[in-house]
Amino acid sequence: MSAHDDFFRSRKAAAVLKHGILKRYPVVFASKTGQGKPVVFLDGYAGRGEYEDEGEEGSPLLLSRCADTVRSFRNVLLFFVEKNPSHFTNLQRVLEQRGGSTRRILRQGDVADHLPEVLSVARQASLFAFLDPFGLALDFGLVRSGLLGRPPSPPTEVLLHFSVSAIARMGRAVQVARSRGGRLSPAEQKTADHLTRFLGDDWWQEHFARVNGDRDEETATEVALKVGAEYEKRLTAGTSYSAVTMPVRPRPELSPKYVLMLFTRHTEGAWHFADAVGQAGVDLEEARYDSQMSHDTLFGSLPFDRTAHVNSALPRVAQVVERNIVRLLAESSPVQLAERVPEVYRGVLGQAWTRHARHAVKSLHRQGLINHSGVGDFWKDPIRQL
Repeated sequence: MSAHDDFFRSRKAAAVLKHGILKRYPVVFASKTGQGKPVVFLDGYAGRGEYEDEGEEGSPLLLSRCADTVRSFRNVLLFFVEKNPSHFTNLQRVLEQRGGSTRRILRQGDVADHLPEVLSVARQASLFAFLDPFGLALDFGLVRSGLLGRPPSPPTEVLLHFSVSAIARMGRAVQVARSRGGRLSPAEQKTADHLTRFLGDDWWQEHFARVNGDRDEETATEVALKVGAEYEKRLTAGTSYSAVTMPVRPRPELSPKYVLMLFTRHTEGAWHFADAVGQAGVDLEEARYDSQMSHDTLFGSLPFDRTAHVNSALPRVAQVVERNIVRLLAESSPVQLAERVPEVYRGVLGQAWTRHARHAVKSLHRQGLINHSGVGDFWKDPIRQL
């Protein structure tokens, strides 16, 4: 059994946040961008469509649910691509049985081969592309030129899974091989070529130069995170895109396994994505709680109280957002919060969303520190320090 097959046998904890976002954000994207124009949802690495052990919904079914949610007022087309033949067959079956009524196109093969068709059918449409490759099965040019290179209108957004663990493992292996001297073996050279293709050039090699041995896993992970930050910059350089990034950890004390990156041209997109990330963070807390309780026969019957969890965390999380806003206003005033999403949610991205930001703005207004009362779409408005 391959690692890819094993992944789809069960919904791993770190996937819960990703799926929580996919339940929410595409609905917002279609609602905000699909006024008077069609919308395309692309899942470029669709997989089986469900998790094998429990039949839980994978990304194709989640995107299908989002499309059905807006079907009465938006014209959505779903486009699914999967390379693995057996996974593609299962995907077809799952979508026929559980995929809802939204129009869809399914293609078997590599997403790079089918991108011209995607771009053709989406030529007059808003495009939301979800790219969740297993490992490094994605070409830098496909994202940079094929997707981010589309005209500004209709809008295009890309949600990309950047595998920290794969970059760390493969980068370390190549560096250790190089440090031993001599030429890389064919397998090692293939690994290096995969990294270069995914990252766009061989600049990653200088980052991994500080990895000294086979067991240097922690350093390799730190380097992979820096490589991810550089990758984000290289994708957006010279464009009007910016990225909101969310490192995803299996447990809070562990290193990130991957980073979710949303590439968007619009402040509204960044703001609402952070909103979806924050609410999905509660899904992740619930999954962790349920996993813990399933191993505790004494307390296993106690359900997760979502409302109580959110309410109890609200003052602490909103206080962090409040401090972040004060810091922003000390640097420059006025500030439009939607233009500064990473700074607004610094330290609490994945825990906070609009509710927490509104709480923070209202608190600052009560203290007489800012001009805005926090009502309405406050994130769009200039907020001034008094």
